[in-house]
Amino acid sequence: MFKRLFAKLFSSPSKSTLLTPAEFTQEFVKTLQETRAELMVEVVQDLELRVSREGKSAVSSFLYNAYDVYKQDPSDKATVFERFILCSLDSLDLQDKKLDPTRIIPIVKDRAWIEETRQALASYGNGEAPEHIIEGLNDELVILYAEDTENNIRYLSLSDLAEAGMETWNLRELACENLERLIPEIKRHGENGVYMLTAGGTFEASLLLLDFVWKDPGLKVNGELVFAIPARDVLMITGREDPEGIARLRKVVADIFSKNGSYRLTQKLFLYHDGKFEVFEDRSNQTPGAQ
Repeated sequence: MFKRLFAKLFSSPSKSTLLTPAEFTQEFVKTLQETRAELMVEVVQDLELRVSREGKSAVSSFLYNAYDVYKQDPSDKATVFERFILCSLDSLDLQDKKLDPTRIIPIVKDRAWIEETRQALASYGNGEAPEHIIEGLNDELVILYAEDTENNIRYLSLSDLAEAGMETWNLRELACENLERLIPEIKRHGENGVYMLTAGGTFEASLLLLDFVWKDPGLKVNGELVFAIPARDVLMITGREDPEGIARLRKVVADIFSKNGSYRLTQKLFLYHDGKFEVFEDRSNQTPGAQ
């Protein structure tokens, strides 16, 4: 749909330095409006937009992940713009579509993301932010529920469920069943007590909500299962009694955060204990006499 437009806009390779967030935002807005001339776009601040069309409510468009992806390969700016413009357009189109219960999935996030998002949304006009459905997992992690679409995801509120005639009592069960059905085959990689699970590159962090993942006999680890989800597409697992495995997980987490990658989650490790997820306290890292 947009192939010729993007080819035209980016046909001449640029040798300029990396775009600043402000420059990236302005170029994105220009391309978005050339894609859909009828759109009204407000730049709230660098990497944050409000996009609307006549007779419809504005939707928020955050470009932080788009900019992170762009920084990883600036020469592929056209692809990044195309991908995230499709996301923005999809968010607008969802205003006219009913919620599809078969596409509801669970999204694992950290609590810091929740607060940052609330503050950003609350800054638009009336000081109020939409209340997403949030289910706590522990002091660090929560579950949000979203509708998975072709190009985007829409986080759900209680009013979304009410309009669809749904209730919350079986939402997690439904969402996990959908996730298992919608994702590609889950693959286990690794050996010697350290493993990575992959399933398409988008919802790996949410795999921790699928009970059968933790019963996989192929996860041969020393002690209880410890895992890391430093980004939405990374789920690594080792054993509690495996100091080398713990160190490898910490190194992966540190590498992801040092590179300022996109879709980051949390630097903490977690323990799967009695069907629950606890923040992992690595006592081997404590100094003698520490409490």
